[in-house]
Amino acid sequence: MKTITYFTLLFISLNASAQTFSWGFPFGRADETEKNITHVVADDKLYRISSKYDLGTFNQKVTVDQFSLNDLEKTGSRDLSVEQPMMGVASLTFNSMFQKEGSQFIFFYTDYDRKTKKNKLLFRKVNINSGKLGELQTVLETDTNDGRFFVSQSDNKQYFAVLNELPFAKKSNEKVEFFLLDGEAKILKQKTHQFEIEDNRDKQHSLYVSNNGLVILVKKVDEKKVKPYLNLYTWNTSEDTIATTSLQQQDDYQIPQFEGKFHEDNFYFLAVITHEKSSNFGLKIDMNGRNSGVGANGILAVKVDAQGNVAYTQRNDFEKIVSNLNLKDFLFSGDGIWAVYDRMYVEKKSSSSNLTAGDFSYDYSYLNNGFVVTKLDINTGKMEWSRIIDTSEPNTKNDNGDFLSTLFYMDGGNMVLLYNETRDLNTAKIHVVFNRRFPIKEVISATGETLSREALLAAGIGVTKEEEFELNPAYLIPVSENTFIIRASNRVEYKYGKMKI
Repeated sequence: MKTITYFTLLFISLNASAQTFSWGFPFGRADETEKNITHVVADDKLYRISSKYDLGTFNQKVTVDQFSLNDLEKTGSRDLSVEQPMMGVASLTFNSMFQKEGSQFIFFYTDYDRKTKKNKLLFRKVNINSGKLGELQTVLETDTNDGRFFVSQSDNKQYFAVLNELPFAKKSNEKVEFFLLDGEAKILKQKTHQFEIEDNRDKQHSLYVSNNGLVILVKKVDEKKVKPYLNLYTWNTSEDTIATTSLQQQDDYQIPQFEGKFHEDNFYFLAVITHEKSSNFGLKIDMNGRNSGVGANGILAVKVDAQGNVAYTQRNDFEKIVSNLNLKDFLFSGDGIWAVYDRMYVEKKSSSSNLTAGDFSYDYSYLNNGFVVTKLDINTGKMEWSRIIDTSEPNTKNDNGDFLSTLFYMDGGNMVLLYNETRDLNTAKIHVVFNRRFPIKEVISATGETLSREALLAAGIGVTKEEEFELNPAYLIPVSENTFIIRASNRVEYKYGKMKI
């Protein structure tokens, strides 16, 4: 299932106005299953960057598609993957990439040097427009052939944070190394930290860094005879101290999903909390029942201030359990945190005939019950209201859930949702089903009320049986204060369009 990433955070308040749409040229539909997809607008172009692990090279396949920003026509593609030798595979392995300015990026790599017996983290500058690759430079190295490097970037692109997972040490407490880098990947500070928990092989870490160099780590803790939980660690790099906050729930409710981001120097963490009887394993899902799967019992909100102090840890329980809840993202507006969740279940089944021959093929089925919108008080983390929006779209298969999510943005203190609603167009006496997805715009006020709900007939997609393209509510890409790029798709093609509001 795709992972969606934006290099530009969407904290834009816009004045309400009618949308206008203009669509670009269709191009062949690519398989985005299991890919990381990023869109960047720079140099009068739209760049679609995709990466996926390649079992043939044991490396990430990184490609960049380029589109003219004027007419959104595809103008070319570049392969920015690690070059492979004639025999065997390259030891240099792609790790992560971050935008510096415009089409200039920094790519990070790892490499094990067999001569020195050291594991290295390296970087180079990459221009995604020209495809020019800069010289490889070493960031740091460790005396091991094991362990992993995690890299994150601050919103102002002035800092990188690196977490070095050290090799597994049996019957010892886990140890890691933190590094704070400047915008050119030079080490500013480093710190070794030993956790008060025994080391294990199943390590799960998420890393964040602020515009002022505050580093935050969210870590999964899996101890014997205890249900897994999360700990939050803050490294105050100016004072060189690390503080620990446990996110373990007293009733053993679990956190299967979360998102974190900085806003005005504070760090905000939102997580879905599952009901005590929910489980990700051994479930028998009735795809037609539309009300099965993992149940969410509430939302956990955490705020960490600019000094690394936890301002609040606020749990908000729902009145009723909500099935298949998936946190998509959250935005800030005034004194509120607005969060949007898909009520979606994804079923993955192997369709391979011979796994031993390296045939890893899967079928995906997608169930969608609509969405949930919540608004939290930014100063306390308490939930002000929660809205369930039912759409009950038809279940889909092997389309990456292209039509089942929602787009959203803030407009004058209100939240605007864009999503699909399937309608039967047939009016004849002899009923033949002509289903088309209508793009719907719904505006929700700061108090949780629907101010308006209408079909966007002017969008030029869906609506008629002759129009094969329908809204693909996965990507909302800001171009200017009042212009976004969106996407539409059919069975075999995509096309991008400009939406002016």
